[in-house]
Parts: sequence; C-alpha cells; structure tokens
Amino acid sequence: MSREDWLRACEQAYPKVYRSLIAMGAAPADAADALQDAWERALKQQTTVSRPDGWLFVVALRRWGTARWRNRLFFTLGDRSLGEVPPPGVDAVTLISELRRLPRRQREVIVARYIVGLSQHETADSLGIAVGTVAATSAQATKKLRERLDATD
Repeated sequence: MSREDWLRACEQAYPKVYRSLIAMGAAPADAADALQDAWERALKQQTTVSRPDGWLFVVALRRWGTARWRNRLFFTLGDRSLGEVPPPGVDAVTLISELRRLPRRQREVIVARYIVGLSQHETADSLGIAVGTVAATSAQATKKLRERLDATD
C-alpha cells in the first residue's frame, strides 16, 4: 500500500473509529483527542498494515486508555464526573449504554468486530489475543447484550 493510499484509508476510517471510541465509552472530547493522537502516529507509520481502520482503532483505543489512567492518577474522584451509565429501566436503554456495561475485553471485541468491521483474525491480531478468544468473547458479549436488551422491551 502506498503512503497516499495508507493516509487516504486512515482518513476514510476516521468517522467509524470515532464512533467506535464513543461505543467503547469515551466522551466525545476524549475520543477526538485519542483519535487525533492516533492520526499523528498514522502520519509517521512506516510499516505496511492490512487494515488501516483496525490499526487506527487499536492505536486510538490504547491512547484513550492511557489518558484515562493518567486522569485517574492526577485527579481526585471528588473533582471528576464519572459519567455513570444509567441502570436498566431508566428512560430508554440504548445499545451504547449496554455496551458500556460490558467488561472492557468484551467491549473491545464487539466494537472491533461489529463497528470497525474487522474479521475474527484481524480482531485477534489487532488486540493481541487468540482467534478462539475472539469467537468466545464475541459470543458471550452478544448473549449478554441480547438478554439485557430483551429485558428492557
């Protein structure tokens, strides 16, 4: 893939990756910051990557995670709004709020597979886990989501 193709693919993936970070639980400003940092890394990327959208998602996800830990270390809980997810039954429960209730690994797999659109193999490579773990985690998470969303209807 040429450098121009790489940058064009990253640019096209930008909105999808932004939505993916929001689905993972990032605030809009945090998602934008993490994605901007990932874009900066994309400009410096020298190796060939088969799925720029997956690469951009993983780099932005890691950047957002690092920022969250940094914020936890430098700000007291009293000074922060934790942005709690509303419990089931309060107003309309959305898929995004239910995604936020999943454990982090399950959220990562669901977002990578169904929002970013990566295959099981690409998800496994991107997240550094086995393909079987992707399949099992995806099945567990979709089962939880179905149960929770069915319970709210």
